[in-house]
Amino acid sequence: MRKILFSIFLLSSLAVSGQNTAGSFDGVWKTTVTCEPRGGTLGYTLHFISTVTGNVLHGERGIKGQPAYLAIDGKIAADGSAKLTANGNTAGAQYTHGPIKTEGEEYSYVVKSQFTATNGRGERSTGLGIVGRPCHYVFEKQTADGSAPKQ
Repeated sequence: MRKILFSIFLLSSLAVSGQNTAGSFDGVWKTTVTCEPRGGTLGYTLHFISTVTGNVLHGERGIKGQPAYLAIDGKIAADGSAKLTANGNTAGAQYTHGPIKTEGEEYSYVVKSQFTATNGRGERSTGLGIVGRPCHYVFEKQTADGSAPKQ
């Protein structure tokens, strides 16, 4: 009976400690999104901070539900690959490519990304390229003082 109780205790301890384990990508990441101009639509560049906890990334820019809002979320795999989801609300029509031309409309797309210990890059999935336009993501891990780590 003691062996069974000890085994249950040991497995429970391992399960709990596994949940609190920091991921190898955890930290604060400076995030830059650049969407190219296309047709009559203007390009733009956004800068904001994303955080990674337990290898799960979350970043936001703007106010949820308001025009020009953007949130990105997703899990970074052990090999650094990530399929992030970008959700937001459109800005003015001059920045909105495709059939949605109303300010504040909701949108969503996938960002295929690859991370290393200190940086990452991602590209918006444009599907067939009919609606989406190229958007590039750059992630730079920050040190405790807010700077990029020395390489």
